[in-house]
Amino acid sequence: MSRKILIGVIITECHMAFHEEILRGIIAQSFRNKCDIAVIAPMHNFFIKSTHRNAEKNIFKLILSESFDGFLYDRNSFHDEETKQHIDNLLTRSGKPVMLLDSNDHKSFENTPVDDCDAFETITDHLIDVHGFRKIYCITGPKNNYISEERLNGYMNSMKKHKLSFDKSFFRYGDFWTEAAKDFAHQIISGSVERPEAIVCGNDVMAISMTKTLMSNGIKVPEDIAVTGCDASTEGYQFSPSITSYRRPNFQLGAESLRRLYRIITGKICKKVPNENGALRLGASCGCTESPEERHDLQKKSRINSTFESTMLYGDMLFDITNTDNIDAFADKLDNYTYILHKMNRLKLCLTRRYIDSTTGSDVNLSFEAGDEMKTVLSKASSGRDYSDLISFSSNDVLPAFSEERRYSSAYYISPLHYNDNFFGYSAVSFGKEPISFNTLYIQWLNYVNAALEQLRIKSMINSSMASYKTSPQKHSGIILNQSGICQAFEGFLSSAENSTPVCCISLELFISSASNASVSDEQRHKTIAELAEIFKSCILENEICGSWSPGIFCILTKNENRAHEIFSQIRTGFQNARFSHDENIRIDFIIGQYTIPSDEEKDIADAVYMATVNKLYTYTISDNSNENPQLEKLCTLRSRIMKNPELPWNIGEIAESLYLSKSYLQKIYKALFGRSIIEEMIFFRISNAKRLLSKTDMTITDISRECGYASYNYFVRQFKESEGISPSDYRTLHKKA
Repeated sequence: MSRKILIGVIITECHMAFHEEILRGIIAQSFRNKCDIAVIAPMHNFFIKSTHRNAEKNIFKLILSESFDGFLYDRNSFHDEETKQHIDNLLTRSGKPVMLLDSNDHKSFENTPVDDCDAFETITDHLIDVHGFRKIYCITGPKNNYISEERLNGYMNSMKKHKLSFDKSFFRYGDFWTEAAKDFAHQIISGSVERPEAIVCGNDVMAISMTKTLMSNGIKVPEDIAVTGCDASTEGYQFSPSITSYRRPNFQLGAESLRRLYRIITGKICKKVPNENGALRLGASCGCTESPEERHDLQKKSRINSTFESTMLYGDMLFDITNTDNIDAFADKLDNYTYILHKMNRLKLCLTRRYIDSTTGSDVNLSFEAGDEMKTVLSKASSGRDYSDLISFSSNDVLPAFSEERRYSSAYYISPLHYNDNFFGYSAVSFGKEPISFNTLYIQWLNYVNAALEQLRIKSMINSSMASYKTSPQKHSGIILNQSGICQAFEGFLSSAENSTPVCCISLELFISSASNASVSDEQRHKTIAELAEIFKSCILENEICGSWSPGIFCILTKNENRAHEIFSQIRTGFQNARFSHDENIRIDFIIGQYTIPSDEEKDIADAVYMATVNKLYTYTISDNSNENPQLEKLCTLRSRIMKNPELPWNIGEIAESLYLSKSYLQKIYKALFGRSIIEEMIFFRISNAKRLLSKTDMTITDISRECGYASYNYFVRQFKESEGISPSDYRTLHKKA
């Protein structure tokens, strides 16, 4: 038995009812023809200029895979011309036959059209024949767009057929989105356009936008103006009033386009699947009574989706899958949440070799090219997990399943896994014999997966960086220790110091932000900190201990009380000469603080580092013409106040007012500088204070909760457990000093 014909489908927004109907037709017809389907399905459309845009576009490189025999291309589903041209070029390079779905004429590709003209004529006929409207306006999609022009022609045909007069002021081109309909509605409201009896909108999105705008300005729909849409979306029927629309023959479009492409590839004519013709869907927006059966079906579907959505959004999925240290553990955790994907038959999570290497500490560029090595790290069927399928393969094969000899056909939705500019691989989901598409819940599910994969990668970078700092307590001079190493070395450092010699802790805090107020990626932040650590290490003398206490905070233990100024001068010079000091996109601030441990006080390294960060001596800003940062000064002072008195009822509004900043800007720059929000800082310092009191005093836990600013004992215990993983009483048992 030979390999089956593999058809690639290039489409976006697969979760929308309009596109799902097309996909149902394609898949149903492909199963009749015994073809395989690989839907290359990005999660988002590309007209939004997001940071994920470039990484997501990498999935289209699969077009160059040698496994495909031809492509169906829904060019209209992409709203960005640049992305369309990018896909056009890849399809042309592939050399495989391409069938467009209801698109404009293309110099290189065939096209399968659908009769949108008849759909709009039917809608307009309904307004005239059933409701008796005569003055009817029309707003369609973009000019010179095939669908837009066909729908406008249908409106005109109906008006001419009924011998109703109209001119160019009765119709206009739009965007198949919200803004054009909203602008048209405002023109009607303002009186610059004479009020019509009814408006035929290019699709349900435009109809909803039109209705919302009219009703919010006192014009009733349908009493004052009737509104209709097209494409019969779920959103249109759930809207109030429900939108009268036309159920386009999208299923038939998908099936017919597959049949025509199959004939081009094989030269054979295949049998058709039963047609699902278009029909008018009545709603309240034109004055009709909606169908109770359709309302019931939509409510049933909504209830099912809502159940699974609640399970994911309010469950532990995100926490569990991000709390892993390697890919195998991640896959095991994720396996527990595949049940959320309603009607899922098979799921495969395939990661690039580059990404897998990055989780072992390798510094690699997470790009993607056709032919790259992939590995399936999770293979799940509805019946259980398949460990035999965890294999490496070339992305030229798209999925190993497509190369297997099978009696049945398969259809997979292949979606990119990525975060910012980093491409991780792709997820492939199949619904078995059912010709359906995924819903919005799958998009959120994959967003969780992407966040977890990025977290795993960042953890490996930090662990790799920190591993280079580890050393034995006997060999720590001039080497940066991790927190555990500092604690071990601290005891030996104290025993070597004479009783009369003061022990000083000097802290260095780094704050990395973007000069343009954009976010700094975790990867950029960690790399910069690692470079700064090398400068810091060069300042340390033989008889001093230095270490990384936490990301962005370094400390030095010394017996010289005058070292803070020397270290500040050395680090300032080192930073000024460093290559990153010329990067205009990065702003780096640092603070030097010092705490001298009194000879009569019990010496605790955690307390010493804490007090050193509170007692700041010097601040400096890199990548700025001045060496002062007024905002940093304000926020450092604020942070010191929160550190010293975390139990106070800190109010962000009052803080912002005292600093002459807006609440949103205050929270944005605070988190950019310190890595935590003001509330997160307050909780962190409260819990730190609670840990100190639990380990060093005999105060009751109730008294400690009050001392730390908690009015509710139960809330304190819950927040402590969320932070530390154990209850306050268990923490006391583990850390109480005799």
